[in-house]
Amino acid sequence: MKTTPRAEPKPRPGAPAIRARTATLAAATLLLVAAACGDDDPADATPTSEAPPTSEATAPPSTATVGDTTTATAAPTLAATEAPSGLLEELLTLSSGFDEVDVWGDSPGEVRFITPNGLTIDDEGSIYLTDFQGGALRKLRPDGTILFKSGEAGPNPGQLANPIGVAVAGDGSILVSESGVSRISIFEADGTFRTTFAEQGGAPGLFQSAMGIAINDEDEVFVADFGNHRVQVFTTTGDYLRGWGEQGAGDGQFTNPIGVQIGPGGNVWVVDSGNERVQVFTPAGELVRIFDDVGPGPQIISLNNAGEFYVASPWVEARVRHFSPDGELLGHVGNSATEAELAGMTLAEREEMLQLDRLAGPHGTATAPDGTVYLADTANAVVRKFEPAGG
Repeated sequence: MKTTPRAEPKPRPGAPAIRARTATLAAATLLLVAAACGDDDPADATPTSEAPPTSEATAPPSTATVGDTTTATAAPTLAATEAPSGLLEELLTLSSGFDEVDVWGDSPGEVRFITPNGLTIDDEGSIYLTDFQGGALRKLRPDGTILFKSGEAGPNPGQLANPIGVAVAGDGSILVSESGVSRISIFEADGTFRTTFAEQGGAPGLFQSAMGIAINDEDEVFVADFGNHRVQVFTTTGDYLRGWGEQGAGDGQFTNPIGVQIGPGGNVWVVDSGNERVQVFTPAGELVRIFDDVGPGPQIISLNNAGEFYVASPWVEARVRHFSPDGELLGHVGNSATEAELAGMTLAEREEMLQLDRLAGPHGTATAPDGTVYLADTANAVVRKFEPAGG
């Protein structure tokens, strides 16, 4: 298999990342459920207690005897405040590229989510969202108005068992990947349930937990097969076409792939979660490029029309990174801070960060043609809408 050189690793700011890998489907599901209950967000950890800064004061002068002469020595001056660590300023600078302009699900009378997860946008700008625990598929306008809701939690046809990814075909039909029962459900454009395909297994055309899903311009459906460590390709009616990948850490191999997305030129971008990287392939499965430095525990990816990409690291950092097409870190979407970063801040910096509206277990992202980013803030049970700063 012909490959191109790997992207040069880019430095990441902040404290050293704590490595975390999702080894099994059960572990991934438990983490998501735990985060939804607010038990697994490191940014919500209570900072260690610290003595308040001492106000400026002058201690009594001390004396020293030199020969027969007693002289007064200068009294020490206590610092009025701690010197800023710089971590808060660094994190706020990284998140300054986007302004949060709306939040869905946090006000009375609005649609309520349990664990919003997968996101995609169709050609008309409508947003499609899955709810992992709620077992629901929703279609929304860009202002957050609900156009329809389909499904309910459960394993039967028409129900959704832990839905993860969502994608829209050329005819408007909607395909949803269900990790709980290892299948794909198909809905009509108006949300009416049509049918399902695939089930649990290791043979071609079967899944060990269907995760991310994406559809290219030729209506080929690409699915991340988490437990079988591969990508599989189908027609929009469920006919198996091809697949590639096997378990491992080599080029073109996977360890628990989760996110999948179609990028510029039709290439297929796959979040190789267990190996903490993103691999890019042609639609036929030929390796094009590897991005090694995308953050710890990456899960979901989205791309904009310029080829910039966004990678969510939900659990270790509660962070969504924004990269250039060459893999250069451009910043973060939304505010976040790891436990290690909070511990490295001064008391005043920590208090300021803890007062900010911060991400918790962010998963799905989707980018509109105008650069607007929609983000499923899973453990906070809301969807956030961001626009590029400055219009």
